[in-house]
Amino acid sequence: MKRFGIFGGTFNPPHIAHSIVAESVRQQLHLDKIIFIPSGNPPLKESISADHRLSMANLAFADNPEFEVSDIEMHNINERS
Repeated sequence: MKRFGIFGGTFNPPHIAHSIVAESVRQQLHLDKIIFIPSGNPPLKESISADHRLSMANLAFADNPEFEVSDIEMHNINERS
């Protein structure tokens, strides 16, 4: 059975600390993958567009094969509109 960790946030912008924390947790908990989920519409702060933050997250986390970025929150925005 595969083990996944979920890391949600605005990622505005994604930075090295996100990667360091995610990799540390992945190793300590013996997870197969960390899935980053940029929030679609952050309720507590203004942010750049969700599409732009998703693109930045994809670029920031692309170098680690145990990291993946999900666009599930982007779908939730479109369904609420």
